[in-house]
Amino acid sequence: MRTLFCSLSVVLLFAVSNAYAEETVPLSEKEGKWSFSMSEPGADLKSLNRDKLKKIKGSLQEISRIVTATPAMKPPKGFEVRFWGSISAKDRYDSCKGKNCPSSPPTSVLAMMIGRYEEKGGKIRAAFNTPSTMDISINNLGHVFANLPVLYRDSEGYLLPEPKQGEARAGMTSFLNNGRTVAVIASKNRPLWLPVSRERYLKAAIETAGKQIGLSSKPVKNVKKKKAADTETLVERHVFVEQGRTWIDPADEKEWVENSRGVTVGMKEDPEKVKERMLQLQNELDALTPEQRKAQARVDASTADSPQAPLLPADSSDGVGVVTPNFAYFSRKLPGEAPQLITVQWKFSGNQIYDPEQSGISEHLNNQKMLEIYRDADWGSLIKKITQTAP
Repeated sequence: MRTLFCSLSVVLLFAVSNAYAEETVPLSEKEGKWSFSMSEPGADLKSLNRDKLKKIKGSLQEISRIVTATPAMKPPKGFEVRFWGSISAKDRYDSCKGKNCPSSPPTSVLAMMIGRYEEKGGKIRAAFNTPSTMDISINNLGHVFANLPVLYRDSEGYLLPEPKQGEARAGMTSFLNNGRTVAVIASKNRPLWLPVSRERYLKAAIETAGKQIGLSSKPVKNVKKKKAADTETLVERHVFVEQGRTWIDPADEKEWVENSRGVTVGMKEDPEKVKERMLQLQNELDALTPEQRKAQARVDASTADSPQAPLLPADSSDGVGVVTPNFAYFSRKLPGEAPQLITVQWKFSGNQIYDPEQSGISEHLNNQKMLEIYRDADWGSLIKKITQTAP
């Protein structure tokens, strides 16, 4: 069973019966169809009753109808489209535990994939080896920070660089995350993230460094090593790898799906140097004034995705602010299935282009269809879903 990561992903693919090469209809005029399917609920969805799951599925189907109502999809010619929906009980960035933690609602993804018709082995099929895709996620706050590095993680949550806002996309706010565009539909009266203080950032850095070499972070000068000093230690940093899909021509009946996963990027570092850095961080923390402790942490923008992004001086206004996802964004007055946040991401075939407004997108039929959908879809209907449910 295909497993898609928790988020509302829309995949355009059109299923078609076998046709032979001698068919006179040009491939660009061959009619296809679009379909919708849902992945089976995973173990994490046992807490959700059937009624809630049905309502979430209904939201995904409604979004698919909005997309397929565009002129580019009536009738579909030259390409196939399939929508795949998936649901997860919790946002992957929601790591806060305890009674006082705001909870995130169930998240869902509608993945849309477009494949154009090609001839292979005397048969005409829709090929998805270089597909055009569009993922639409509902209530998935983590996708606002898609493709950004995780700087640190503490008991309260994840520490990340603040997303950089770009120009609007189809009336939606957009963020440019490491060269990838993430369009966002959100309530204007609630922040998507909160600033991380210098105090919290330094404490997270000290704690992480201590765990990396088997040291306790408190107090630094009295810690005891659990490993010999000459043991080679891998200094780790947690990074999220976004969900990737590599689709092989269905004629080969092969398909590969890789879910988003947490990985660690490591490098060998002398434990004594790590211990020395911990002491320097502790001294910096101790020297902060009460005002500096509360001030937002800022890191060098050019090294924000490096293994150790340096913290800029307390009086600096340069660089990138450090933030944490604000799960208090979601109103508890609304039911879990109510769409309070929508994100949209694109990928065009052949080239590593993730922005429909970027130049250089090839003229393959599936790319052009995706652009037509982007330009003609009733995005206003999706925007109204959020503004109407804002408390």
